[in-house]
Amino acid sequence: MSASKAKRAQVAERRTKAIAMVLAGVDYDTIAERLGYASRGAAHTDVDRALSANLTNLKDKAQQLREVQAMRYQRLLAAVWPKALKGDLKAVETAARLVDRVVKLWGLAEPDKLDLDVTGSITAEDLLAIVRATPEGDEDPGAVAVGADA
Repeated sequence: MSASKAKRAQVAERRTKAIAMVLAGVDYDTIAERLGYASRGAAHTDVDRALSANLTNLKDKAQQLREVQAMRYQRLLAAVWPKALKGDLKAVETAARLVDRVVKLWGLAEPDKLDLDVTGSITAEDLLAIVRATPEGDEDPGAVAVGADA
């Protein structure tokens, strides 16, 4: 049988207080003592459950918002697509921007890649020197030897 509304409200209030105490830097022993948990482990478990439930809820809501936005983009794209296919340059540009937004929304773009052929060890300073020395737009900067072996 599920907990009553009053019991669920009590649990939610205690979890809210426990999370606030954790954020304030209070240790779990003190949280357990002040809020009536059986042990520090019980307080920790309850806070973890509350945070996990909240994160899951946020992820679900974010996914729903992405789906709604994707449907909006699809409607807009459907409206400009026939004109774009007939060669209307403004419609082509609009369609391309919409497609780019859909790609970004769903994370479909392949990340930029940096291919380095490094011999020996490399430091952050060495890496920065390579990046600064590579001309913009140079698609194949070639292998760069860095470090003690260079």
